[in-house]
Amino acid sequence: MTTSDPTRQRQRQVTSVSDSGIAVFNSLERFRLFDDTVSLDKTLMVVTINGGIEATVDLTHRRMGPGQVMVLRGAHVIKGIVQSPDFEGFFIIVENNRIDDMLPMYPYMASCILYFKDRPIITAEPDEIESLKIIYSLFTRSTGSRLPYHRMMVNSLCEVLFYETLGLYTSRMNRTNKQPSRREELLSKFISLVEKNFMKERTVLFYAKKMCLSPKHLSTVIKEVSGRPAGDWIDSQVILKAKMLLRNTGMSVQEISDTLNFTNQSFFGKYFKQKTGMSPRAFRSNPDAEPQQ
Repeated sequence: MTTSDPTRQRQRQVTSVSDSGIAVFNSLERFRLFDDTVSLDKTLMVVTINGGIEATVDLTHRRMGPGQVMVLRGAHVIKGIVQSPDFEGFFIIVENNRIDDMLPMYPYMASCILYFKDRPIITAEPDEIESLKIIYSLFTRSTGSRLPYHRMMVNSLCEVLFYETLGLYTSRMNRTNKQPSRREELLSKFISLVEKNFMKERTVLFYAKKMCLSPKHLSTVIKEVSGRPAGDWIDSQVILKAKMLLRNTGMSVQEISDTLNFTNQSFFGKYFKQKTGMSPRAFRSNPDAEPQQ
């Protein structure tokens, strides 16, 4: 007598769970976002265990088969996404601001953004698929919970998912010898400069001069290659550092303002609130806050 796999039995049940900025589901039947053409402004992960998924992504037809993973991070257009009748797998959608808010991306993300953009589908090993299934299962248990600190738990799961996925794509990147294009090299150089100088310099003009480019040309290249404006990359790093200092040090708001080279505390406060929807003090006083960066 054959014993059925309980994991596969659960996977056949149509489930959909959402939390602020995050949605997890295992069938398109319960999630209608992709009924029409969608200009994606979120990070989407699709994992196929059995069956398949087909869609047109940026005018290119894509097909996923069993044991494959696809990650799309914003700046993509998806049309006509359908799943096969025997599809088993899951989808995880995360608002980009949730990821940007939680993760120190700069030293790690530049080359992987390029890889995600041009090669969104990879074939995973069985043990890699099992790891992603565990993360998905934890998401379905944690999202929607009303336990204290559940948002922080979900944030931690986002970190696990991010680094697990980053590892998958990085391992595939390391197997190729493809030379980066000139535009890809500019993105990597820009991000490296931002990481070194963001605590003192927040203008695109500064980085354009460093790279011997016009601000307009630099902004165009960064937007086209990464899907994010150059100013967003700078602001995200500044806000990430500010949040870290607010949450993890005893520094006063004035001291943080000085550290990040703002003219005064008032200007820093307005900048922080404009980018996050919260004042620095409100962010510090609420450990379960979810700024809207």
